[in-house]
Amino acid sequence: MSSKKQFIKLLRNNKIRKKVIDSCERIDQDDFFDPIFKKSFYTEDPIPIGYGETSDPPIALARMLHLLPSRKDVRVLEIGTGSGYSTALLSQIASQVVTIEYHENLGVAAKEHLLKLSIPNVKIFAGDGTALEAAFDPFDAILIFAACHKRPLALMRYLKSDGMIIFPMGPPHQQQITVLGIEDDSAGVYRTHFHDFCTFQPIRGIYGIELLRSYEP
Repeated sequence: MSSKKQFIKLLRNNKIRKKVIDSCERIDQDDFFDPIFKKSFYTEDPIPIGYGETSDPPIALARMLHLLPSRKDVRVLEIGTGSGYSTALLSQIASQVVTIEYHENLGVAAKEHLLKLSIPNVKIFAGDGTALEAAFDPFDAILIFAACHKRPLALMRYLKSDGMIIFPMGPPHQQQITVLGIEDDSAGVYRTHFHDFCTFQPIRGIYGIELLRSYEP
């Protein structure tokens, strides 16, 4: 069992930037997860959130948020709303958050959590975030809180020229936090940087469905 105080201390020891730590201090997991799982709050234990989905590891979330651009006017697309906890953290860092959840009922529940906290700068959609058809304006960053088995290059068209996609990439048992950016868009050249190891559930859609099938018995 951990505590929020211990979690914040862990973030400081890992040199997570202040804006992310401040966000984690302001947002409580109690507002997003069933209290029956309270012993698992702020730990690496997955917390069930419904429809076979679970929470994401909080230290990995913080490390991904740490990689966001540090300016104030950052506009972010989040793929994988989940409980809404990561969305709430993002809302404290970015000027605007657009978030997409594969399971419509999870998205509705997340919206209710966010409304109770009077968080105004978030728009929630339901659907497959890996196959977007909406005409969104370009984002400064896209965060994917689910494991991809390859680079989500199709999402690059939703980025500004200096934008980035932050996502876990790798097999089901372990991934690396990956940052994908545009090197030369006209030539289709993209830069990829790898960071800390992490473990997320496989993404639904074109960057995870083949991976899911390959591990079926």
